[in-house]
Amino acid sequence: MKISTESTLDQKIPKGYRVYQIKGVDGSILARKGGPSAEDIKNKATYEELRNNQKEFGVASMMSKVLRNSLSEGMSEICETYVSGRLTAQFRNIATFEEGKSGTRPLYLSKHGHKLNGFEFNTTAPYEDIFGAKYFVKSGSRKGQVILHFPAFIPETTFKKPKEATNFKINARLVALSDYQYDMGQKVYRAVNKEFHGKYGSYESPMLPLLKIPIEPMTAQVSLDLKELPDEMALFLVMAVSFYRYENGKFQHLSKESGMTIKQVY
Repeated sequence: MKISTESTLDQKIPKGYRVYQIKGVDGSILARKGGPSAEDIKNKATYEELRNNQKEFGVASMMSKVLRNSLSEGMSEICETYVSGRLTAQFRNIATFEEGKSGTRPLYLSKHGHKLNGFEFNTTAPYEDIFGAKYFVKSGSRKGQVILHFPAFIPETTFKKPKEATNFKINARLVALSDYQYDMGQKVYRAVNKEFHGKYGSYESPMLPLLKIPIEPMTAQVSLDLKELPDEMALFLVMAVSFYRYENGKFQHLSKESGMTIKQVY
């Protein structure tokens, strides 16, 4: 494979080769056609490690999808284009903290989920950069509860906001994700606590104006409506601040300038 700075239209492509471009690489890539077939990857011993990696990425992809599907519509709009791939890679990394053969290692979010603390869903507007208010997050009286407290703050001077923004909202989701273990008999990964996997609690502030006077303090409880949660799972607190522009009687979500993060994993 080689990279050419010439336009693909000006190149004479050699027989048996193909030219393509990928984001983040200047010029065109010239590569030989072909590669292993799907049947080779599925059955040949030389591709065993690849198959094992695919198993772990498959579980990680499911975890990523469940977390993203738990978000509200407005929160989902904040996610940048390639966030699913970045998030999947972070979940898959959880397997590397356990001993064992790749493709059979457990993914224990209950033990290692904190490795995702601070994950940003929109890297062009990091949550902690745009939301400068001092606030407090603490566990509630039982597992599955989180208390949020925002002391009075002045929105105009607190946020790193878009020039056209007139309003804002604060959102939070507390999402339960199960540990996964490999079933040696069935040769598949299974959620340890499937019935709790993907359950969530939520909080959404009112639509608030971006003024030069302090807003009133806000206290909220985010909780899962479950009496008891097992130990073999983790709770992901996702927090977002959304900016809006009020125009012609409607609020337009400025999603590309809004921020969202995995604030804490419990």
